[in-house]
Order: sequence, then C-alpha cells, then structure tokens
Amino acid sequence: MSDPAPRTRVCFTLCLTAILFGGCLRAASFSFTGTFDWDTDVQFFTFTVSAPTPDVTLRTWSYSGGTNFAGDSIPSGGFEPLISLFDATGNEMNPGASGPCTGDTGNPLTTLAPDPVTGACADVYYPTSNAFPSTPWNPGTYTLALSLYSDPAVGPTLGEGFLIPLQGFPVPSNYSCMDSAPGVQGDPPTVPVDAPFCDEWLPGTERTGNWALDILNVDSAQELSPASVPEPGSFTLVALGGLGFLCLRRRR
Repeated sequence: MSDPAPRTRVCFTLCLTAILFGGCLRAASFSFTGTFDWDTDVQFFTFTVSAPTPDVTLRTWSYSGGTNFAGDSIPSGGFEPLISLFDATGNEMNPGASGPCTGDTGNPLTTLAPDPVTGACADVYYPTSNAFPSTPWNPGTYTLALSLYSDPAVGPTLGEGFLIPLQGFPVPSNYSCMDSAPGVQGDPPTVPVDAPFCDEWLPGTERTGNWALDILNVDSAQELSPASVPEPGSFTLVALGGLGFLCLRRRR
C-alpha cells in the first residue's frame, strides 16, 4: 500500500475556494494527498452521499500539477492515476481513466492541462455524468480505489482484485519499467528495469509516487488503511496474488 506517513485531508462545508472552482458546492468536499512506494500499491477511500446528488466530482492533480480544492499547490511529476469505483453492494461502476486534454475550459477543475515534461494530460476528471449519465448519484456509501493507470480493478466486484496481481506479479512489486513494457525505458534504456512509475508517454521518464485526489460534493469521505478496506458481498476480499503486465494505452 502507500506510504504510511500522514496525509492531508481537508473538509470544506462552506464556499471556500468558490472562485477557483467556479461556484459553491452544496455538500462537503475533501482533499487527500499521499505517496506510493510500489507500482502495485492501491489506496482505498470511501465516500457517502445521503440524498440523490447531481454533482459529485472526483479529480486528481498530481500528474500535471495544479491547485486542489484545499487550496494547496500540487506539483507535477506524479504517476498516471486510475480511479476504480464500486457501489454500496461492491459492484464495479464506470472507471475513471486519465485524460484527454481539454484545453483551457476557464475552470481549473475541468481543465486537464498537459504535463510540463511529457506533454500528456494524464490526470483524472470524473464528473457525475461518468457514473450516472442522466441521473444523480444514488444515496449510499461508495468505495474508490486509486491505482497506477495499468492496474485497474478487474470487476465485476471489488472482490475480484486488480489486474497486475491477478496476472502474476507479487505484491508489492514494480512492473512499469519492464522490458516487456514497450518503449518505457527509452532507447537506449535509461531507467532501471526494477524502477517504479515509468511513464507511458515519454520513453525513459520515471515519475514519482505522489498522488493527490479531491472528492467533491459528498457528505463524508475517508482514506482507508489496509486493515479497513471494505469487502463486498460476503465481505471477503480475494488475496492479491502475483502477476503479468498489460499496458492500457490511451490516446490523448
């Protein structure tokens, strides 16, 4: 899992940073930051909405950098993230992939800008329409898993685990700089094969393990320790065994 060092969580129930985010959010919003040590790390969160809510939004900031809802300046350089989501029964919802580039929308929340080093737009902006195209979020407690872009939850429930362990890699381990990950080490290779967080967009570029996540317009949200990861159905998570590598390349 991610580094156990303290992380920042800030709850806003008023219209703090309303100008930055283009309006007042009716419920609370939370900002989290942390650091992964390994490619196979996954950080879990839960968040709750108590009534039908039309504008729950999820946003990462650490790939290209920016200012999160808490008003903190997040540096660029973090790994490319992926968000996997599960409803209250543990069933997988539409995932939140990074990108694409948006250009300047006039709102930092919805603007996915290119990273100053790689030129890729690889943060995640996940509005309500990604999960519920024509309806609000239903009341309930949702589970969010933040992982490296190439290690999604396999679904259809949380209990099925994540792709990379199920393909054969041990946990924890690094895989993103492998020889079988085409082009990521550069030509000639400039990054050690066992290093973490190789970038898929600029060969020979190693990112950091830093992540930053906003969960906006919910009633509550919390970051979970490994011991408190929620379990669906029978509340038994399958063990995350070892496994191989699948590069989920997306065009920006």
